[in-house]
Amino acid sequence: MTVPILNYSLQLGLTGSVHLQVLTEYVLVSVTSAVTVTVAGIVKEAVTILVAVLFFNDPFTWLKGLGLAIIIFGVSLFNLYKYKRFKKGHHNKDAGTNIESSNGTSKYVILDDDTEDQDDTG
Repeated sequence: MTVPILNYSLQLGLTGSVHLQVLTEYVLVSVTSAVTVTVAGIVKEAVTILVAVLFFNDPFTWLKGLGLAIIIFGVSLFNLYKYKRFKKGHHNKDAGTNIESSNGTSKYVILDDDTEDQDDTG
């Protein structure tokens, strides 16, 4: 009798954690941008590889090393871009996709740099 209760409790806990993860991701995207969430997901994959190698004795191959190097290089480039953009004073516009409405909620508008240039010329 205790096994089904334990099983159902485990399933309910896992389902709740999945919903919490989706809610957290939604809030994170509404505060930052989709690109930032994507970079965070990539860093999570790198941490997963390192945990597998360090704690679970998964063999560290040259392919994993190359993947980690590419991840570190890409995230470094992204952070450099964000830092330079912040220093120029563009820190309030996060890729031009997140606009806050009058009631404090976020609404998303896709703006292309090309469409802004076309509006100025014609």
